[in-house]
Formats: sequence, C-alpha cells, structure tokens
Amino acid sequence: MYRTDWGDMFTRLLVLCFAVALFAAACGSETSSTTPAGDAETSTDDSGDDSGDTVAPATDSDADGNGSAEPSDASNGESDESEAAGSDSDETAGEVGEEAEVAEEAEVAEEANEPVVYDGDFSQSILPILESKCASCHNANGPGSSHWMLGTVQDVVDTSQVIPAFVTSGFMPPWPASDLSVDFHDNRSLTQDQADALVAWSSAGGEIDIDPTTPIEAPGGVVALADVDMTLEPLDPYDGSPETLDDYRCLVYDPELTEPTGLNGFNFVPDQTEVVHHAIGYMVPAEARAVVDAAAEADTAGGGWSCFGGIGVPADEDIFIAWAPGQTPTQYPQNSGLLMEPGDFIVIQIHYHYEVDAPADRSSVELDLLSLDEAGPDAKAIRIAEYVAPAEIPCRSDETGPLCDRATAMERALGLYGSQGVQADGFNALCGVTPADFADMTNGIASGSCELPFYEFGQIVSVFGHMHEIGTTFRMTMNPGRPDEKVLLDIPKWDFDWQYNYEPVEDIIITPGDSVLIECQWDRSLIKDGEEPRYIFWSDGTNDEMCFSSIVTRDL
Repeated sequence: MYRTDWGDMFTRLLVLCFAVALFAAACGSETSSTTPAGDAETSTDDSGDDSGDTVAPATDSDADGNGSAEPSDASNGESDESEAAGSDSDETAGEVGEEAEVAEEAEVAEEANEPVVYDGDFSQSILPILESKCASCHNANGPGSSHWMLGTVQDVVDTSQVIPAFVTSGFMPPWPASDLSVDFHDNRSLTQDQADALVAWSSAGGEIDIDPTTPIEAPGGVVALADVDMTLEPLDPYDGSPETLDDYRCLVYDPELTEPTGLNGFNFVPDQTEVVHHAIGYMVPAEARAVVDAAAEADTAGGGWSCFGGIGVPADEDIFIAWAPGQTPTQYPQNSGLLMEPGDFIVIQIHYHYEVDAPADRSSVELDLLSLDEAGPDAKAIRIAEYVAPAEIPCRSDETGPLCDRATAMERALGLYGSQGVQADGFNALCGVTPADFADMTNGIASGSCELPFYEFGQIVSVFGHMHEIGTTFRMTMNPGRPDEKVLLDIPKWDFDWQYNYEPVEDIIITPGDSVLIECQWDRSLIKDGEEPRYIFWSDGTNDEMCFSSIVTRDL
C-alpha cells in the first residue's frame, strides 16, 4: 500500500520544477515551447487533462498561430466515441478478476466477428449490441437507468424510433476517446456496421423475433463498485446561495477507521446533479483534524468551509478523487489500493455552479475497502500523478471590454477565488512560457501544451483529462517524438458532460526517463451568449478554463 506525503499543489510545483531541470539535462531537450505562427506541426501531437493522488503536476504550452482547432495533428482523427468507464470501473459489479477476463475475451471475440448486418434477425444482430454496449449503464441501478431503463426487449421496441437520432449523432453510447488513443477496456462505442444495423432495424419498424419479455442484461453486470463496504455522507450538508455563481465548498467525510485499511475503489455520488459541477477528494491524515474542524467552525455559512485550489488549510492532503460529469466508479486492480491509517478522513471540495437555484446538497461517497490482512505482502501500491498545461485564451480581435485586459481579468479572478484558485501564472512558469506567447491567438482559437517527465512509475491503470466548457480537443502523449511514442488519450471533440477515467487494455509501463505531453485547445465561440468579453486563463470558475490530467499507476 502507498501513502503519499506530498504537500499542496505549490509544493509539488517546486518539486516538479526541479525534476524538469533534471529531465532537460538528461534528455538534452526543451521541456516547453511555443509554436510560431504558421508552424502548427511540432515534434509531436497529443493532449491530456485531470485527477490525481500521488500528485505531480506538469505543464507546457504550445501556441498554434494558425488557430487550428487541433493539438498538433491530433484532431484529424474521427471522433470514434467508444466507451464509458476508464480507471473508474474496468470492473463492474461481481467478481473482479473473473469478469475482467470475460470482458477481455468478449472484446477480442467482437473484433474477430464479421460485420453486423440486420436482416430481420433481431436476436442475432441487434440484441448482442444492446447487451454489450447499452445494458451496463441502462439496466436497473445503472448510472443511465434514470434516463432510459433497458430491462427487456420490449423497452427497446418502445423506443425504437428515436434510436437512429442518438446513434447517428454519436450522442449514445458516449465515448469521447478516438481510435488514435491506445485501446481501452469497457469500450462501448459502436462500430459503423453496428450503428448501421441499429438504424436499419429501427427503419424496418423495430420488429423482433423473440419474446418481448426477454431480459436484456449486461454480461458483466451494471457499472458499479465490486463491493460497497461503506457509504459516507458529509458531516454537515451544504445549502448555498445563487448569489455566489461559483461556490467551492470543502466537506468532511469520516470513515472512522480504527486500523490501517486499503482503499480498493470508490464512487462519488452527486446529490443535486444540476448544481454539482465537479468534485475533488482528498485523503487527509488524522493529525490535521483539529485544523480542519477549526476551519469548518469559523465559516458562518455552515456545511463545511469555503476553499479554492485545495482544502484551504495547511495539511498533507493527497488527491484521490477527481469527479466530473459522466464519470463512473473507480475500481483499482485486485489486491492493490491506497493506504488509509486510523483516524484518516476524507475532505471533498465540491464546486457548485448556481444559475437559478441553490438546493441543499448531500453528495456522498462509496468506498470499497481492502483488509491488509487479506491483501498480504503481495499488495501493490496505487499512485496518482497530475500533469497540467497552460490555459491562456485572449479575447478575439473583434471583442472589446475592460476584462479583455489580462491584468484586469486577473484582479477580478483573484478577488473571487484567491491565489490558490488562480494558478495561471504558476503553471505558465512551470512550462517556461508567458502570456506574451499566446498574444497572437486572437481569432478565437487558443491552445496550450506542456511536456514533462513522469513523476510516478509502474503500470498505467488509467488516464484522465479535464477541461471546462469551451474546450475542443485534448491529447496526452507518452514519449512524444520518440520511436516508442504512444498516444495515451486523444479526444478530438471535447464534451464536458462525459469525462472518464480510461483504462488501457495493454500493459503500459512508465519508467524513469519517460515523458508525457499534454495538449488542450479552446474555442471562444462556445462561450455562453450574454457573457461579458474577458481574457480567460487557468482559474477555478466554471467559465474559466483548465488543462488538467492525471495518470494512475500500480507498482510493479
């Protein structure tokens, strides 16, 4: 088991800067650069984004003067949307090892199959698609069951006429990662022949050749933790106010542990989904309890305390939850996990975005615990590292207003979120760039990138990327420009509502000397109508931006 002893983000930045210097010296290459106008193709092409626990930020910026909406040549890939639960839940409900094996065999068998063609044979051509691509989310108690319940053949017959619209648009099944990425477990994306077969069946009237009461069941069960040993609610729920558009609140969740315990999986469950924008969970040591309790007592609003950029109090907290819309439960491989000592507790920073209402929220977290006695000496440590890139998005040349001045926009952001919630300058320095490197990005398209050395080593368990609402493309590349270059994650069409932890199928090992390139791009035309024009940079507000990623590894 592993317990990180990193401090806050700024401490990690100092350590990262030192490692960057070592990396540059060892590799003889620059760790950051800006692409001159008209020179969009640089040494590599990738991009990435957020979540972590054994934390190690990283950053670099790549300015595409052409205003191309793609990182390097990343977005030329078709958005072959294909799955729904990376590191979160390679394993669904049931026996973890056995189901993972069955799922892998099914993936291999599916690839070897002939193209699917609907020929009046619902049971042979359509039913298997529904079972393998839809049921794990839409069966009873699945994360998508509240939107569409798929229990029997009759359920799909009743909705057969709307299926083409969801399938042809790529809206369902949601899977933002493209085929440029490495292969991932639990890939629920449809191949073109599968999509064509569903449309053909619907167009033919949705006829069936089996009993309409026939169950439609996911082979591995619904997306869920293998076991839920504990469900925690905040000690005090939070009831905010619409007067604060973006409210960051830290809440305590106490498992009341009395002996060392491994954390093998977890699931953040948002209560008021219309206002919970995202959540970051921290493991906090027992000795920090007094200062945390003092912060909660001093905040007169009740329900935790206001916090930005972290938990807002001095403590050796470790990030382990990074929840955003679309995420599924995180399940680590068998006999591995994060170590929690007696008295350790959880603080979750929840970002509430209020536009109309501010209902009282009681979001919870489910834990799958691992007994150290059962784990034995062969237990493997899980480590989580964070990597970032700059986000600098100037106003378009046709936009005017006082907030288009970066200094004025910065003053406003610091007043709202404090220095911990506005990390743009720190990440720019980390990547060796300045706002001037982005000054020519005035056609509405902006990009940022950063190549940095890996900070945690071992086998990759999952990769994760995070931006806000005007993001367009994201890419994360391992060892860019080298013979062993590998695109870990490519998202050519960013969708804030579907942010997954993606679990690679192959065993990808990170060793000292390896590096990662994170690339993000943004489009100002996606800013909501009616907003005052302003310079956008890395900050905590929903209408600000980020370029954040995390990589979870398991010790060898």
